[in-house]
Amino acid sequence: MTHDERGPLRRITGVLGGIWKERLWARGLRESLAADTWSPDQIQSHYDAQLTRIVKIAAAKIPYYREAYQQANVDLPGFRGAADLTTLPTISKAELLEAGRRMVNPRVPGLAIVRHTTGGSTGTVGTMFAPRGIASWEEGCIHALWRRVGLKRGDPIVTLRGALLDGGRRLSEYDRSTNRLTISTYHLSDENVSEIIRLIDDFKPTWLHVYASAAALLANVLRRTGQHLQTQPRAVLCGSEAVSDWHVDLFRDVFGCRTYSHYGHGELALLGGWCEHTTAYHFLPNHGYLELLDDNQQPITEPGIVGEITGTGFFNTVMPLIRYRTADYGVWDEPGPCPACGRHHQRLARIEGRIQEYLTLTDGTRFPATNINALHGMFFALIYRFQFVQRRPGHATLRYVPAVELTAEQEAEIRSAFAFLAELGLTLDYEAVSEIPLTRSGKQRIVISEEESAR
Repeated sequence: MTHDERGPLRRITGVLGGIWKERLWARGLRESLAADTWSPDQIQSHYDAQLTRIVKIAAAKIPYYREAYQQANVDLPGFRGAADLTTLPTISKAELLEAGRRMVNPRVPGLAIVRHTTGGSTGTVGTMFAPRGIASWEEGCIHALWRRVGLKRGDPIVTLRGALLDGGRRLSEYDRSTNRLTISTYHLSDENVSEIIRLIDDFKPTWLHVYASAAALLANVLRRTGQHLQTQPRAVLCGSEAVSDWHVDLFRDVFGCRTYSHYGHGELALLGGWCEHTTAYHFLPNHGYLELLDDNQQPITEPGIVGEITGTGFFNTVMPLIRYRTADYGVWDEPGPCPACGRHHQRLARIEGRIQEYLTLTDGTRFPATNINALHGMFFALIYRFQFVQRRPGHATLRYVPAVELTAEQEAEIRSAFAFLAELGLTLDYEAVSEIPLTRSGKQRIVISEEESAR
């Protein structure tokens, strides 16, 4: 085939690929919107059918699961769905990484598989394999969640994330196909905030799509410098990081709008988001099945008890994740339909973040760092970024990048704001630093171990 012949072929392939991705996007949207209307019986029936299907595919075709289920003496012929899930072993991130290609269906041709990396939040990078086009389907599902606050396809969106654009040489990048302007916050400071404000105001976005940490950084720089946006977005759309009450308050004060949050992860086992009226996470039943497990990997069924978010995804038959422990933690909402919207989805009252966002107290208790009220208000008026380095239970160092030249009185004020932690069982040291790097995916790690810090 000549070079001239390859050109038209690539164009045809590109067009067909675009049509196929568009259909998958529409499928994700359609399925998710339909699931909003399902009755409890319809949801339970769907769960049982999909769990049975994915478990039997895994047992028949995936080397890792075949061996694991044989060792656990799983009664595969008798498996009927959600009620039998506890007979199956769970899988952790470490086990997923160790299993590698043994988790992949060897019967699926390579051209039908797409791979991507995960783990940008934890620093542990893994490779996931999935059916080609899964990202388009997932985007359709997410769009169904965003419709709850009024987003329409094609609305102008500004994305504020730690995207390193063109190797760090560009501050922004526009995608015409999605009408999205991505602005890098890697180097956000008082000095360049005026340029970021200009970019946002010129674009006139209807929505801000953000990591909560990136939007908080911009909001606090705006508040500290006395500047503001001329364009008021309809909502701040948060994803990929835990959202606290103080984020909601901060974004309302600075951006003048509401906050909406959804929860998902790179492994694509679960997807959920707030409903139109509450901050409880409603998990899409067409996407996957949610469990909360305690430290002994036993199911938690009562509201108010923190457990590890564990998911079984329905779409990925190339590398199924069955009872995948995410290292994220949450709390069940009250049983029954959502009193605000009436949906019968599985619901978490709150997501408390990843295990990496907890500080360990002297007695071994895990305390969510995002629950420390001192991490906003006065503190953010003085600093750009912060990070706790946990050396041992009951002791940590708070590293922070000053935004202003701190006086002795201001340093004492910072220490005073965190003094209450000593009563809980955590002694803090303080260290001003010139830089706290973001993760490879542009997120801010709130807590890291001493070993990770050394690396």
